[in-house]
Amino acid sequence: MASKSPGKQRRTNSKAALHVQRKRLRARLVTDDPELQAIRSVTVRTGDEVEVLRGDFGNPNSVKTDSRGKRLGQSRGRAGVKAKVARVDTNRGMIYVDGLTISTADGKEEGVPIRPSNLVVTNLYDGDPLRIKRLMERSERGEIDE
Repeated sequence: MASKSPGKQRRTNSKAALHVQRKRLRARLVTDDPELQAIRSVTVRTGDEVEVLRGDFGNPNSVKTDSRGKRLGQSRGRAGVKAKVARVDTNRGMIYVDGLTISTADGKEEGVPIRPSNLVVTNLYDGDPLRIKRLMERSERGEIDE
């Protein structure tokens, strides 16, 4: 950051180009694959399998019935959800995970946005061979950043 002013930093982050904002959507990578042990974090993509560690869906003590929710003062969550990424919203910097929904006032089900810092990527989407190839090269060099 060029400026120390918090307001200028927030403005710079919100007005950044989309390709820069997408790179900020990174999460830790925890995998058993020995070829990927050198990689610490990856950019989250649709199709990756993630585990929610923090927030409403990460706390094991937050298992409640569906009739309770944030507006009533309780957590709305389920413990340690492991699922695939349904959608990545680059503009808002949020990630939507399959199965994490909340009912709206008109009865529709809507995805709950989660920050990538609250997630851990457990399995990479293997539909993009170029991405896997680049990660393997990065792992061989011992680089930590993508």
